[in-house]
Amino acid sequence: MTLQISAAKTWKLEELAQQSRPTRKVEAWVYYCKLCDEVLMIAQRFMEAKGVRAAFNGVCPDCGFGLEDVMYCEHAQLPHARAAYVNPKCQTALSVEFPSRTFGTIRLRKARLPTEEQILTTGIEDLDELVRLTTGQFVVFQGYPFSRSLAELLCVRAQLDRPVGLDSDAVFIDGGNSFDAYTVSNYAIEYRIEPKLALSRVHISRAFTYFQLASLLTEKLSGALTCYSSVFAIVSDITELFQDPEIKDKQEAYRVFQRILRSLSTIAEIRDSLLIAINSHQDIEPFNSALTQTAHTTILAEGHGAFTRFTLVRHRSLPSPKISQREDNLNQFL
Repeated sequence: MTLQISAAKTWKLEELAQQSRPTRKVEAWVYYCKLCDEVLMIAQRFMEAKGVRAAFNGVCPDCGFGLEDVMYCEHAQLPHARAAYVNPKCQTALSVEFPSRTFGTIRLRKARLPTEEQILTTGIEDLDELVRLTTGQFVVFQGYPFSRSLAELLCVRAQLDRPVGLDSDAVFIDGGNSFDAYTVSNYAIEYRIEPKLALSRVHISRAFTYFQLASLLTEKLSGALTCYSSVFAIVSDITELFQDPEIKDKQEAYRVFQRILRSLSTIAEIRDSLLIAINSHQDIEPFNSALTQTAHTTILAEGHGAFTRFTLVRHRSLPSPKISQREDNLNQFL
């Protein structure tokens, strides 16, 4: 018998188990969206990924992101009464049968194949010692005015050969209409790259509303990385469009912002790419907290006269209480 229950988040499964007070538990497969933790289906036998996605028309019923990239599966022990479950928002008849095939047709949350880590250096010695910017992570730089020129610097550095660069084109999502072609050209000359060539390898998309920004980052970014064979993307002024005084529904804007961040984090991991967001307005809440909590790595840059202090606010491999700091004179770079 297939059940429908109102609680459809992975973190509620334990609560449901306690409420059921089962005499025994059974092995089950849990299919869910990694972006928003929406449970799609729970079954006692493995189901082919294609069939599960088809039941939801290929889209997560909660966050709206394509399931081909974000649907994950975990093997779990659940109460017998809850071992068969279909999300109430399922678009297909509940009696539909999904053929069991091979386990390789679905993504496993904790079974990501290891890939060779690629590193992007900034050329700023103390910053490079403080943190390694590697593929597979979503990184946030907070602070003004350092962050203004950082985007253009990294767009050029990404084009350098390994091990200092990624030998990659850059996808530039301009959220504040701040891209400066002259700065890119100057950096290109410094690194002995023909300016026209450097600019041709930076692929720019501009957003003028936060809805446009959300569409670019959640729907178009993954395809753009494929199109340009790129492993690097940068989002400038990621909070700028969310501060528009004309926005009436602030809560909805914040929910869209959270969805953007979850998408960036997931795309970075799934595509093994380095995604960087620049936030010049680090004092805006709750957006600042959402950035810090979602990103794999968060770095704060604070200007002090001729010097900039870098603080590693958060790193996925370090306990959060441990904060490292470096200082460097950036006049030679910016």
